[in-house]
Amino acid sequence: MSGRFPSDVIVLDTDGLLHARLASGRQAPQITRARAYRLPDGTFTPGVVTPDLANESALADVLRRVRVESGQWSRVSVLLPDSWFRINLVEMPSLPEKSQEAMHAVRWSLKRTLPIDPETLRVAYETLGHSTAGVKLLVVSAVDKTLAAIERVFAAAGIEVVLIEPTGLNIWNAISVKETATSNDRLFVYVRDHDFTTAVFRGSQPLFIRSRNFSGERTLQQELRLSASYLRDTLQAVSVERCYIAGNGVGPEVHAALTSEFNAPVSAISLTDFVEQIPLDAPQMHAELTACTGVFAS
Repeated sequence: MSGRFPSDVIVLDTDGLLHARLASGRQAPQITRARAYRLPDGTFTPGVVTPDLANESALADVLRRVRVESGQWSRVSVLLPDSWFRINLVEMPSLPEKSQEAMHAVRWSLKRTLPIDPETLRVAYETLGHSTAGVKLLVVSAVDKTLAAIERVFAAAGIEVVLIEPTGLNIWNAISVKETATSNDRLFVYVRDHDFTTAVFRGSQPLFIRSRNFSGERTLQQELRLSASYLRDTLQAVSVERCYIAGNGVGPEVHAALTSEFNAPVSAISLTDFVEQIPLDAPQMHAELTACTGVFAS
């Protein structure tokens, strides 16, 4: 387990949070504590791209309870739902060498795709590669006002937030360091109660990443079939070697739909494949706990 990050991870959502504490094991991390807590209604309210933290004191009260029950800790990694972010694959003719100018150029590239002023977003990007056509970037953004409010609540409790990232991408981090390296295409699906994330990776390179809310009019299987059709039309040459699916309550009919659409074996993500130890009273949030291990993947 990498020592670059603290051993405590918070997975935060509109209605609750999960606190996990990890320790090094012989061959894989150990989860020494995993406890879920409810947040009062109205703590977060709907917003454009990212929900608003409408009641900071409610989050502070729950965080105080976590600290009382878990002991003192001063640094934390925070994971948020993928749907709280916009995750874009951006191609640009070039990227300025100076960081400030590069960030300005990246923000400008987001103007065409986001329903919000990019200046209100906190933006991070990673260079995926260069070609004769330019540079390809993975750009992750969320409303800075909300992220700053979350950091403010943690800081008031004496806890430094060292990173804020999407949960689904950290599940993929956990998968990618465990599985055999390949240059083939792999599909990743992360299912939650109200939304799901679909991603395609060619080797280690993302080709497609999108998080969508459920419409309420279609089943998960129908949503996946629509996504499969969209991927075939968009990526054209995609040929999936394996599908990975994470999330609670995903039944065999979903696996069958993925197998049928992509003609590839389906692997359900099991927390026990990624850790050596789990507390007996750990909540049934195995996808999110897998994401906690992904923070330490390198």
